[in-house]
Amino acid sequence: MVVADFISCIFILFHGMMKGTAMVINRAKVLDLLTRINTKFWNLEDDHDSRKRKCLQPLYDVKRIINIYVTLYSTCLSCFALVPLFSKGEVLIYECYRPHWMPYRVLLFLEQLTGVLCTLFTILPVDFLFMSVTTLTRVQYKLLNEELRHIFDAAIDTKDRVVELKQKIRTCAEHHAFLNDFIKRINETFSVTLLVFHLIVLVSMCMEMYRASSVSEWKVLLKPMAYTLMGLFAFTICYCTYSQTLIDEASNVSLSAYFSDWTKSCTAASPLIMIISSAQKEVSITAGGITNIDLKCSLDTINSIISYCMFLRAMSSTSSGY
Repeated sequence: MVVADFISCIFILFHGMMKGTAMVINRAKVLDLLTRINTKFWNLEDDHDSRKRKCLQPLYDVKRIINIYVTLYSTCLSCFALVPLFSKGEVLIYECYRPHWMPYRVLLFLEQLTGVLCTLFTILPVDFLFMSVTTLTRVQYKLLNEELRHIFDAAIDTKDRVVELKQKIRTCAEHHAFLNDFIKRINETFSVTLLVFHLIVLVSMCMEMYRASSVSEWKVLLKPMAYTLMGLFAFTICYCTYSQTLIDEASNVSLSAYFSDWTKSCTAASPLIMIISSAQKEVSITAGGITNIDLKCSLDTINSIISYCMFLRAMSSTSSGY
């Protein structure tokens, strides 16, 4: 249990330091992403088309998820900060060495300050940044799919209409190529961070689940369970789910182009072949180029955490039997 406590504390603090350091190192890439979002993404502020306005729904959904995340985080942080103050004896938030000369409340304050700095100013901003970037990109793919599905709705009865149609298709093809390149830039910016975060979740959540399964008192059980739920929530909802929805929307481009009623004008629709061809390429958010971040990765991670936890339980039972 002492080793498990030590590993959990180290990984929790390293988690915040890693994300903050990664964003400082990749600040130029992050700025490039934000600049491209501001200048290259299709803007719907002045568009009153109801079909296109519906594509903005993911933006409202991500706001609700962020509010839920902040509420859960604030609740957990408040509990961790207040429980030691009302507990009997000198209880610390993190298991650490306490020098004889350091007063208990001073060390408790330092732990609280460290916990806030490593989460409020590092973990949460990076999580929100990733969610926002992937959601905005998903909205662009939804707009592109909506444009492709209805691109042949208008009558094509004059040369001007044909020229206008070709220009629309060319614009869609260019925007699709831009979005595919944008996803590559997302991977370049977050790939290493996602890989390290994945490993941290795998190891630390395994340790926390092992700690939770090794105690019987609910007061002791509450802390590792809260860590486990928050860690899995952040990884599954904030990363895997949003990556999966982006991948799904990007994979619909070829279907939207193919079922766009292009038979109305085969000559004007010839550029659609380029869109359909390029849309066949797999789009993914990767962690270090090793594994894809999606719902399958989330389920595999949870399965691995439970398996490793059961292995540790079996090993500890075997050791105690001798």
